[in-house]
Amino acid sequence: MAKTFILHDESLNSQGFWMLTSGADLKQFKKNPIMLWNHSRPWRDTEDQVLPIGHWENIRVEGDKILADPVFDSDEFSQKIAAKVESGTIRMASLGVTPIEVSSDAKYIKPGQRYETIIKWRVKEASLVDIGSNPNALALYDKEGRPVELSDGYENGVLKELTINKNKMKEVIEFLKLSEGATAQDVIAAIRPIQEENVRLRSSFEKEQEEKKVLQDKLDAIALAEKTKQREAFDRELAECFKDGRLTEREDGSVKKGMIELFELDPEKTMLMLTSLTPRKGVGVTLGSRDVGESAWDKRKKEIDEQNK
Repeated sequence: MAKTFILHDESLNSQGFWMLTSGADLKQFKKNPIMLWNHSRPWRDTEDQVLPIGHWENIRVEGDKILADPVFDSDEFSQKIAAKVESGTIRMASLGVTPIEVSSDAKYIKPGQRYETIIKWRVKEASLVDIGSNPNALALYDKEGRPVELSDGYENGVLKELTINKNKMKEVIEFLKLSEGATAQDVIAAIRPIQEENVRLRSSFEKEQEEKKVLQDKLDAIALAEKTKQREAFDRELAECFKDGRLTEREDGSVKKGMIELFELDPEKTMLMLTSLTPRKGVGVTLGSRDVGESAWDKRKKEIDEQNK
């Protein structure tokens, strides 16, 4: 039979509590995956006793759900249930569990919850049920394996009814400026606009952060382009300095390396220094521009010219 049943999820059950899926211990159940009918176990040796109707296979966890596939026994009663499952009349299953650890922490409490949340638990059996919303849709067992009926006020020392700290509730009512007889619904109604405003402010903040990032990206792009342009100008000027003699490179290339390091520390001052250096002049240029005065031969030649005149 290719049917799959949801044995458990994290929704609030009809008894007023829920169980954390990640806290489920399935080891014992997988070793003995018994399938009962409405959590009923045989207790008398008569023909009409309700025996197990089969077992479960392919037990797995998917998200917050525990799923399994039923395999029915061949006896008459089990086959009656199998036929109703096949026809779609019976569609629900539920777990029989033993609570191990519970919590009344606010992060585990859902609206309308009456009992503490079971955060660690062990699966004892899984049953097919005719009406999933009845009080036995999820069966509880104590540590001795005895069924627990919460509606009877059974105190099993593990799962307790939630209580509200009246003093803290009074502080909340006063903070929200509600009347003394305010109900939980009044508190929720007062908190909802605050929550909506928080959502609006968060959305506005996130939008502002996105716009700020876009602007910053543009500024970074402009700065990068300017830095690239400045570096290209430096590379050209440095090359000219070696070419026109303003700088002389050493064999180890340390002069160029040192100038690049200076540029990275302070680009503007380094460029100013390079452009302020004086190019080295050639020997011919230096001699041609030197004022050596009038030679003795030139003076004598002038005297002869004067005498001839």
